[in-house]
Amino acid sequence: MRTRSFLNLAVVFLVVAPAQFLNAQQTRPGTTPPPYGPPNVYVEPDGVPLAPPIYLVNFLLLYVSNPEIAAYMPAYRVALPQEVYQCLFENPDGCPYPDMAPFFAEQALDSGGSQNKNSFWPSSCQTDPRWRSLAPPENVHPDQINEPLGRKRADRIAALLGIDQSMILTDQEYQCLIGQPPRDVSRAIIYACSANLTNSNGNTEIPLSSYGLYLNEKGDVRSDCAPHAPCLEFNKLFAGPLEAIAKQCGFADKLARMVAKTLFLEFVQEGSACQHAWFPSCIAEAACPGNGGQSNNSCSASLAHPQ
Repeated sequence: MRTRSFLNLAVVFLVVAPAQFLNAQQTRPGTTPPPYGPPNVYVEPDGVPLAPPIYLVNFLLLYVSNPEIAAYMPAYRVALPQEVYQCLFENPDGCPYPDMAPFFAEQALDSGGSQNKNSFWPSSCQTDPRWRSLAPPENVHPDQINEPLGRKRADRIAALLGIDQSMILTDQEYQCLIGQPPRDVSRAIIYACSANLTNSNGNTEIPLSSYGLYLNEKGDVRSDCAPHAPCLEFNKLFAGPLEAIAKQCGFADKLARMVAKTLFLEFVQEGSACQHAWFPSCIAEAACPGNGGQSNNSCSASLAHPQ
């Protein structure tokens, strides 16, 4: 597959969203309501970046870029505290971390872990069952919150997805990809997005990876795929800047090989639908067991606002 073919087909890098959809969203806040109702305590809110197809797109690109970095992707997904979900639903541009921190802390102290181990991703965020199990399961214990994959698990997932050594960037190619400070605009976006997706324990001061969240420069909590987040801004690089970087750094053929020999494009298509469905908050409402994965109004009362 020629480099040009790779860049024409791949519409995303680390988090997926069609460019035409993103452009349509550049309107005044509040003028385009989300395609789902306001939050309630009977749904399990999960960060869209943890949805199987989006997580696997991210993993493929991070692993071929640098396996050690990919090893810091989250091993588990964790439902957002209801108060955090409510705030981000109403304010997708971000909520002050000091205001949200007590809710994360309370959740981390809950010895019961996740109260809904078998919640269903909505139909808009599904992928083939063969690959679904490679995405993060729900946490069972609080100490699994923001736990990184680790190199052993990352290597296993990479092998199952069809990644081989011929696709992986050398250290020199990776350093060329991310650049050195002061970075140009394109490399700054790449570097920031990679950091946001790997903000797990041991890799950042305030880990939020299991929630699909990050802290922006103002200290606000945001979704990795919220409006104007670095991982969304990366989409614009496919109009030419990424091609120039790949050629300059000498790894264009490796990315093309990864696209041709893995399910990258399938995950891109599925992930794009998922992100589109839950824009702009980029938080999906997981359905509960016992309803065929359809209902979102019968989760355990333990998911409700803490008493």
